[in-house]
Amino acid sequence: MEHIDTIVIGAGLAGAAVAARLDGSVVLLEQGRQPGAEATAQNAGMVRLLVEDPVERRLALRAQELLEGLDDAWEQPPSTITGAVHGLIHEPDELDDAVASLRAAGVEVHPTTELPPALDGAPLRRAWSVPGARVADPHALLTGLLRERTVRCDVAVHGLRLSGGRIAGLSTSHGELSCDRVVLAAGAWSGALVASLGLRRPLHPIRRSLLQSAPHPLSSPTHPWCWLEDLGLYIRPEGGGWLVSGCDERIDPPAPGPGSTGAVDPTWRETVSERLLQLLPALSDLRWRGGWTGLRTFAPDRRPLLGPDPEVPGLSWAAGLGGFGVTTHLAVGEAVAAWMDGRDVPWLLQAEVDPGRDFPRRWVIRPQGTRRGMQLVPG
Repeated sequence: MEHIDTIVIGAGLAGAAVAARLDGSVVLLEQGRQPGAEATAQNAGMVRLLVEDPVERRLALRAQELLEGLDDAWEQPPSTITGAVHGLIHEPDELDDAVASLRAAGVEVHPTTELPPALDGAPLRRAWSVPGARVADPHALLTGLLRERTVRCDVAVHGLRLSGGRIAGLSTSHGELSCDRVVLAAGAWSGALVASLGLRRPLHPIRRSLLQSAPHPLSSPTHPWCWLEDLGLYIRPEGGGWLVSGCDERIDPPAPGPGSTGAVDPTWRETVSERLLQLLPALSDLRWRGGWTGLRTFAPDRRPLLGPDPEVPGLSWAAGLGGFGVTTHLAVGEAVAAWMDGRDVPWLLQAEVDPGRDFPRRWVIRPQGTRRGMQLVPG
């Protein structure tokens, strides 16, 4: 039986970032035909620092440092500075703590009334500008992180194998493998892979939509991306048009095997159009030419599961990154690899993201992307 020191299940950005920092023989197993075909390929690429949750924010800040280093070190920089504007319509004080935290970390954030063209006429009560905000290229990041790693595609993992209470290997569609350590970075499929071990790690796949518009005169590569924070709506220029999401949320466990991308519900497309008409009159004439839905995986407290599992020696996690995988994956890779090797990281407490921590019994999802119509669901 083939033996591998560390097997990483999932070759998206999270798995690649962990694998890039591990020593010894490391193999990534990907159930799809190519790496990064699930959540990694389904996002808008925005690197978002101005967020409310302090754990997500610390991950984002550290990842930003690492991303800046890659921009300097790689021949083709994997991110571009575009700037961002975060608008507030109903809750003008919502981001005050986050702004103070970013400023303390040396990030330029300032209030602004000079709005970019796409926000002209928007009924904002407050707006924050982040001039150094970036858009990342997930494909370039994934390619760079996997450059010196072995990836085996079209491999389905059927289960994990224990010996003496610790990880000893796993069974796959290509046979049995022996290993010392496993990293679960399989996104929406991560929770199901440990069910046979009797572990309950509540990870909920949430389906979210992203719309793509036809070319529009206000779209420009230099236009900042914009997020209406208290209404769950973001826009980013792309290909002469706009990528638009209403941040809808619907629990949708994936079927076995690869393939989580889906079609956008026409009714939801109409809902987003109505919201644009009301909130962003400058974009009320958008015409849609496409779009897709993808899965974002959340724990009930909306914080990731990172590092060694407290109940199964040899098992580690890089899962539950929700909608901030592109923003935080580089920091996730650094933290998880360090904790696997028994080292601390100075910018994050392991207990805050411990896979075995207590989770809420119930949690809130936002089917419409806003606080209106929120649903309380079992954790």
